[in-house]
Amino acid sequence: MAEKNMLVIIKSAPYTTLNSYEAMRVAVGLWDHEVSILWMGDGAYSLLKGADHGLTGKFLEDLPDLEVQAYVDDESLRARGLRAEDILEGITPASGEKVEELILEAEASLVF
Repeated sequence: MAEKNMLVIIKSAPYTTLNSYEAMRVAVGLWDHEVSILWMGDGAYSLLKGADHGLTGKFLEDLPDLEVQAYVDDESLRARGLRAEDILEGITPASGEKVEELILEAEASLVF
């Protein structure tokens, strides 16, 4: 199977459903594709340094080794009164232009 450019978008708040966990599980399971993860909206809360990462911590640690690109929408951060310093290391804040680029270049997108 040919490698595809995949985008996993996490928009769900982290503590109301298992969507954040399931999105991460799917993203790391797509190891034979080029994968990017984008946290948007209330999904940005999943990346707070002080949050409980019990379910997703191992996935977050493994993203660089799996060559999964990790982004957070900087507008979503600002809208929630958060800054790049408030989120975990290794997650790249993405401008509106970068978010648009990720979405347009993706051959398939999965939204959680």
